Amino acid sequence: MPTFKQLEALVAVVDHGTFDAAANRLGQVQSAISRQIQELEHWLGFALFDRSGRGAKPTPLAAEVIAQAREVLLQRDIVNSCLISPEVLSRKLRIGITELSALTWLPRLIKAITEHYPKVRIEPEVDLSVRLHGLLMAGKVDVIVVPDAFSTNGLIKVALDEVRNSWFCAPGVLDHRQPLRLEDLRHCTLLAQGKLSGAGFLMDSWLATQPASPSAHIPCSSLAALIGLSVSGLGVTYLPDATAAPYLHNGQLVKLNVEPPLPTTPYVALARADSYSPFLRHVVELMSAQCDLQQPYGRPA
Repeated sequence: MPTFKQLEALVAVVDHGTFDAAANRLGQVQSAISRQIQELEHWLGFALFDRSGRGAKPTPLAAEVIAQAREVLLQRDIVNSCLISPEVLSRKLRIGITELSALTWLPRLIKAITEHYPKVRIEPEVDLSVRLHGLLMAGKVDVIVVPDAFSTNGLIKVALDEVRNSWFCAPGVLDHRQPLRLEDLRHCTLLAQGKLSGAGFLMDSWLATQPASPSAHIPCSSLAALIGLSVSGLGVTYLPDATAAPYLHNGQLVKLNVEPPLPTTPYVALARADSYSPFLRHVVELMSAQCDLQQPYGRPA
């Protein structure tokens, strides 16, 4: 009969694309992964991977085996979650977050998870939303927190929070004491989050519905760098109120009163339905309880 180690090796090779990457993911040597796959292939009586090219491409016969392997591993996790005490549960938890979460509520989340599961090793992956979604679909992270900008086919989605956004610029770029219309920003340069940002995608979609908006764009993938460009006076930008607050306080940015107001950005937790164990469900519940994207970490609520 196949072993859990063989099934884990199979799923890891499929998700990560090569035997080497699967070995790194599982903390084993490449030869051990190869041996486990060969043993599984011998038991099944057919090859699971086409080894003629670069990488490890599953054969047509492998599809059903892979699906069943995922189901067996999910059921194992369900049993473990039900029978093993949270205090002794030992495993990795790979969480994908954007820069905004890292700057706000991530420390609270890690503290809450550690209190419930002291032996779980948390591995955060901080990246742009599109890349995090790709990592989730490839099985390289367990759960992600991103703007609600993606198809949820095959995914579990749980709403967490909505981010308030406003227009900002350096003092002197525009008169922040006067009410403005969106068309008043038409001749300004827009400093905006790029195409790999879920928040940027949602905001671009909203701006496209407006009759006038800034014509020139400078895309920037980093929220911290975007603030730096704005403080330098290179243009106007939209930012979550929480991240702009310290720069408003020290006078490096001013808040613009622009009509119509910017939409909020909904954030959600996403996890693959085929690996959504009771443990992950509880982690998402902790996320729901701890998520606050309105307050920079360390500031009083």
